[in-house]
Amino acid sequence: MGEVYYIYRRGRKIAVRDLDIGPVPRKRRQDYCVLVPELWVEKLLPALSTSATRWLAVVLLWRSFRSRGHPFACPNLERYGISKYQKLKSLAELERAGLITVVGRVPGRSLRVKIVLDPSKN
Repeated sequence: MGEVYYIYRRGRKIAVRDLDIGPVPRKRRQDYCVLVPELWVEKLLPALSTSATRWLAVVLLWRSFRSRGHPFACPNLERYGISKYQKLKSLAELERAGLITVVGRVPGRSLRVKIVLDPSKN
């Protein structure tokens, strides 16, 4: 057990003992899943041939969810296996297919992307 000390509540002296509970457990890293809308699947499969483009579309959907639908920065995605060249080529393909819009193109900064959830309205 821990050390005993006293506190006063409503005029009474109360003995309090600290409990030794040990170190705080670390949070486990959560695994996330991404849901792809059916309209996106219809546009992705026939029109876009490379797997990097499909994988980028899934990563962009996840990042859009994390940014709550607002435009978000699209940095280099080497940790997902997408090179800088593949990213730029795939972003152009997705924009042509009407699945995303590139909002900000500032030299020296990451592109800002907005997801179009219903491409049939374009």
